[in-house]
Amino acid sequence: MTNLPSPNPSPPPVPWTPRDVAWGLLVFVLWILFFLGVGLAGAQLELPLDTGAVIVFGEAILLLPAWYFAIHKYGASWADLGLRPFPPGAVGLGCGLMTASLLVNLVYGLLLAQFDLQIQPEIQQIFQGTDFPLVLFFGGAIVAPFVEEVFFRGFVFAGWRGQWGWPRAALASAFLFALVHVMPTSLLPIFILGLIFAFLYQSSGSIWPAILMHMLTNSVALFSAYAISQGWVSVP
Repeated sequence: MTNLPSPNPSPPPVPWTPRDVAWGLLVFVLWILFFLGVGLAGAQLELPLDTGAVIVFGEAILLLPAWYFAIHKYGASWADLGLRPFPPGAVGLGCGLMTASLLVNLVYGLLLAQFDLQIQPEIQQIFQGTDFPLVLFFGGAIVAPFVEEVFFRGFVFAGWRGQWGWPRAALASAFLFALVHVMPTSLLPIFILGLIFAFLYQSSGSIWPAILMHMLTNSVALFSAYAISQGWVSVP
């Protein structure tokens, strides 16, 4: 797979290594565990933790491992993490790939329905934990896509790509991306999204197309959840 030709323009090599990525992932996991612990403690103590504010803060902190192990350690720039201009055609490519992904999700959802399962059952209750839905929209549709693309594609995928080649790095980072969302029935759809986002970065040389597609995906999911929470749409 490492001999598979790369789309053009591919991103330039980065100075950080798989070892740096491993340290960054360790920090990421420790933060997730701490974050979950705070959430459980808040629930036990009945603390007024707003879901939207928690998402904004929790996601923003995840920029630190990418910053430390890429920019601080090696003097890299945010452009090295993929925040650079991109060809306009990348957006069209992204829309085409996302349409294909939606069709796969539709078939997958129909298969799950045969077993009385849903792809993302948890998201329907997400607005029950916030008094500030706009903050939740901002965190879930803007902050989360930006931070996750910088971390998983700009830092993790790019750090693995140098030694593993972009196809293997895309598969590994997409699997990790799906795994950390901790939603068993969503593993396949999120894995496919991770592959699409990695391919968009590799083919455009920028993570902005992936960020935009990620924002679109989360916006649709959050709006659907909000519509359900307000009774605008009923689900069986």
